[in-house]
This record gives sequence, C-alpha cells and structure tokens, in this order.
Amino acid sequence: MRVIDSEAFRGCTSLTNVIIPAGVKSIEMDSFDGCIRLTTVYYTGTEEQWNAISVEDGNAPLTNAAIVYNYNP
Repeated sequence: MRVIDSEAFRGCTSLTNVIIPAGVKSIEMDSFDGCIRLTTVYYTGTEEQWNAISVEDGNAPLTNAAIVYNYNP
C-alpha cells in the first residue's frame, strides 16, 4: 500500500502545490501540517478514488486545498 508518511511535508511553508498519484491509499497524521501556502492538489485519479483515501488528522492544508482530479502530468 502506498502511503504518505506522517510529517512527510510538515512545515514546508513554501509548498504551493503537490501531485499525488492514484496509487496512494493513506495520508498519515500531520503529513501536510504547517504547509500554509498549499493551495492546489493535483491528483492523477478520479474523485471517487480520492474520496477513498484514508486521510488522518493534522492535514487541514491538504483537505482545504483545491483538488484537480484526473491530472495527467
């Protein structure tokens, strides 16, 4: 299972966007904590797949960002 580890991007205050591949199944606690400039998440899967990801607490910057589904880099 693909996971974004706990505190992986914690405190990355200059992070404005991120690409998350459809294979990610879990985003652990505080992975994006403190990413105050995160505004856009580019997700390579569908909205249904995104909604199936387990997102733990402490990821408000991620969950408050705009999500672009079916992103093809």
